[in-house]
Amino acid sequence: MNSRILARLALLLVLVAPLAASEQIKLKSGKVVKGRATSYDAEKKVLHFRTDDGKDMDYPLDQLDQRSVYLVHAGVIDKGNGKGQLQLANFARDAGLWEHAARRYGYAEQADPALKPEVERERAKGRGMAADFCLKSAKSALAKNDAKEAEKWLTILLERLPNEPQAVEASSLLDQHYAKGRNARDDELEKKHAALLQKDLKEGKMHYDRMIERTQQGLTARNTTKSASLWEGAIDDGKAVLKEIEKLEKKYPDDPKVQEGAVKYRELTIDQMVDAYLHLASQSLVKSSYKEAEKYTNAALALDPKNTAALSQRARIEEAANEGVLSWM
Repeated sequence: MNSRILARLALLLVLVAPLAASEQIKLKSGKVVKGRATSYDAEKKVLHFRTDDGKDMDYPLDQLDQRSVYLVHAGVIDKGNGKGQLQLANFARDAGLWEHAARRYGYAEQADPALKPEVERERAKGRGMAADFCLKSAKSALAKNDAKEAEKWLTILLERLPNEPQAVEASSLLDQHYAKGRNARDDELEKKHAALLQKDLKEGKMHYDRMIERTQQGLTARNTTKSASLWEGAIDDGKAVLKEIEKLEKKYPDDPKVQEGAVKYRELTIDQMVDAYLHLASQSLVKSSYKEAEKYTNAALALDPKNTAALSQRARIEEAANEGVLSWM
């Protein structure tokens, strides 16, 4: 945590605090305190806070939930204050609140275009920090044999920070674990329906395997045009798989085992197609192509209306489009 940043933020906070509505902070213990911050002692790293009932409290920084500290400052620093937004962005970045940092850097540039060189220097530092965090989180997950969690962090790094040096190692790790993890999902299903896969679903299985391969290659391509082409190809493969499943259901309408298998294969295929659509949406969002990002996200939701990742993506797109700033650094 940068003490000078906090000190500057505290000064801004003191200047505008009389105009601020009641805020709340959360302690690491889970306790929530309502009131407003009055100052910050950078030397002692203590936040001074006046509660709604008039009590003056001192909270050491290491007792506070970092998001709460950020939100207190975010509530009192005007969007038109370029320097204030830049300092707030750096605070959010140093606290690991990457998306908040990206948004605040955007506000700083909008408020004062002259800050653009300084904003880009700080933003570049943030990209490096975020990439380190993603890679460290992925390695920690792999050490715990949590392939799904590792894939999440590696994917974030490759989608949103493809030009960072850490992306090379992330690409290598994803190559090692992506296909293995995805194929493991349907191992039991393949054993149970081996005969169908050899006969009625032979072509569908080919498209399914290629869909996984293309999705992985898109993530590790490190070329946006090539990545988009691979993900679109993966979606086409998914559509071909769904057609084969539909044929299977019509061919064996009275076979419960086949119908059960068809349902599960459809779920796996749709999951993979949704992933491809969301990769395309994330790529578009990074480029600030909001309408395109929304199109891909809506396509994912058309396949799975309750998909939490797609719903979260749509919210990020709407927020970024409304604010006119990047959702990632």
